[in-house]
Amino acid sequence: MKKVIVTGGSGFVASWVIKEFLDNGYAVSTSLRSMKKSNMIKEELSHYVDDDKLANLSFFEADLTSPEGWVDAMKGSDGVIHVASPMGNGTQSVAELVNVAKNGALNILKAAHEAGVDRVVMTSSQAASTDKTGSTALLDESFWTDITNPDLDPYRISKVASEKAAWDYANKNNLKLTTILPGAIFGPAMSSKTVSSNGMLEQIMKGQPMLPRVPMEISDVRDLSNLHRLAFENDQAIGKRYLAASQELTMVQIAHIYQEAFPDLAIKARVAPNWLTKFVAKFVPSLRAVVPMLDRKTRHTTKAAETDLGWKQTAPETTVVDAGEALINLGLVE
Repeated sequence: MKKVIVTGGSGFVASWVIKEFLDNGYAVSTSLRSMKKSNMIKEELSHYVDDDKLANLSFFEADLTSPEGWVDAMKGSDGVIHVASPMGNGTQSVAELVNVAKNGALNILKAAHEAGVDRVVMTSSQAASTDKTGSTALLDESFWTDITNPDLDPYRISKVASEKAAWDYANKNNLKLTTILPGAIFGPAMSSKTVSSNGMLEQIMKGQPMLPRVPMEISDVRDLSNLHRLAFENDQAIGKRYLAASQELTMVQIAHIYQEAFPDLAIKARVAPNWLTKFVAKFVPSLRAVVPMLDRKTRHTTKAAETDLGWKQTAPETTVVDAGEALINLGLVE
């Protein structure tokens, strides 16, 4: 039985990556900052993974910000799926967030190299493939974000820095790296503690009075997890980046979908003018990442993943409804 290491096992994306690999016959060992979470995570996964496959899940204690514990955990494994990454809360400086993201990626790659594991699939972000405001380009994996763009927030800059550092290290140390670049990641959360980007959908469902004029290329978390496995299993993916979102919905379109899917909720679908979003973002840190996306016209193509790996995407309307139903089932929306 092949074994993979998944970083950050308590996270939204990681939980689905773990399920994907367990369901496909792998043993999975995943990192936690505290082993106190292990029973809770196993309980959450038990609703999605058969008991015989769940028995192949194990945990180890390690923190992305420290090199300790990673090498021993990785020894004897067949590969590393590096999912964990700091999101930030909108208050960190560029230097602070870049330092954490970049060093976190390097801690993982250095540990893999030292442990004799040469295959790594790493979650990056379409933030590392973002054109300047006003661009109407259709971008593929060859495009890299220009970090001198003054519109970029610290999170986007950190994603570019961490992915470039990973490629530089992998190329110098003969690691077989693949990076996956998702857009806005939505889909069913397994736990109320792993809502992550679905928090945006939660606010819409709770009647957020006005919605920023933001078009989002959506990655279904289940498709994203599948892409990580397909990339890991296919040698053609070695040395490549794969964009993982090309289907778009605006926040207002999502609100309209929710009005139809959940008629008992008092959902509003009013658009906030851009000047108001920019003004409020000065006082609400979580909104700052939205500002560069206002009226964005750039699009991405996922042709490479579809052609190389046979990857398919769920319709984004299905993704957001499934995410909404999960939020209701978890008791986060009444």
